[in-house]
Amino acid sequence: MNSALAVRIIIDLCMTILLLCAYAYRIIGDIAHEWIGVFVFVLFIAHNVINYRWYKNIGKGVYTARRVIMATVNALLALTMATLVITGFLQSRIVLSFLNLPGDMVLRQIHTTTAYWGLPLIGVHIGLHWGIFTNFINKNNFIIIAVRILACLFAAFGVWSFFDRDMFAKLFLGFSFDYWPPARPSILFFAETLSVMGLFIFAAYYGMKIKDTIGGSL
Repeated sequence: MNSALAVRIIIDLCMTILLLCAYAYRIIGDIAHEWIGVFVFVLFIAHNVINYRWYKNIGKGVYTARRVIMATVNALLALTMATLVITGFLQSRIVLSFLNLPGDMVLRQIHTTTAYWGLPLIGVHIGLHWGIFTNFINKNNFIIIAVRILACLFAAFGVWSFFDRDMFAKLFLGFSFDYWPPARPSILFFAETLSVMGLFIFAAYYGMKIKDTIGGSL
């Protein structure tokens, strides 16, 4: 692994972990949530700077189905992150408290809904690039089969988590507040949130593999 790829993976891994923590607003509290948001914003900028070549190549070359999907997902993800940052700053009561910005319930609704749209978009974004990570898996058939079984089980857990977390309501303006019962362990919240993202990673990765297989056989 070259140093550039290692830096990219570290930044993306840190950003993903922090995002999962940011979703746990009711668990970690206001102060941690806002500062995590700031760090995610910084890492998002770093991610885009490191991947500047993607922007340089916009409009160049042939746009295959995969490239169109990637460009669409990247554009939606960039819009999502921009919306999160703007609505987050406008509601800030800790980091930007000195500005006395006018937060309200409409901004909160937009911020919350946009945040949860980030889960499937990030999942698909990672899934479309998952081949980078599969290159590090030992090519031993037993290990490959074991990893695939684990991926299927985690995706199945993601389906259950999708309904348990009532993601339809979160994605389609069902409510502004996210609630996690105190009686349920916090670790389950992180596991469920990660599994929802994992579900979309799984769907994007294997969906593209199926498309490539079908396309190659035609």
